[in-house]
Amino acid sequence: MSETQTRSVFMNPLVVIRILCGLLYVPHILFKLNGMAGAAAFFAKAGFNPAMPFVIMALVAESICAVGLISGILTKWVGLLSAVVMAGATQAVLATKGSIWLWNMGGVEYNVFWCALSLVLAVHAWQQERLHYGRNFLLFPSKAVMA
Repeated sequence: MSETQTRSVFMNPLVVIRILCGLLYVPHILFKLNGMAGAAAFFAKAGFNPAMPFVIMALVAESICAVGLISGILTKWVGLLSAVVMAGATQAVLATKGSIWLWNMGGVEYNVFWCALSLVLAVHAWQQERLHYGRNFLLFPSKAVMA
């Protein structure tokens, strides 16, 4: 990819948002990996029992979201997965802290915003695929259509 192509990719605000949404998963993943017992305790307090399988599912889902959003692979599906993960995180925060909105007070504002951005990314990816190919595909566009 030439320098001009690289610059033009990053001129698209949705590309920047997609990459940032993916990068934001990295500290969440590292926090869970470095403190599995603490993560399991939080999940249990939020009502996800047994907690450890939910922690592992969250790690897998967050890792898929991070890789997919950062690289732009299957954004239409990964964006939807990210929205579901953030909806689950929102529910967990509500279950443990109550209905607090402001993120700096432990509220759900950050999670709701991230969930909404993930949905925007997914919808945009579906729209762009239909616009470019005239239809949507389950995973990747087929070679016959691309020719």
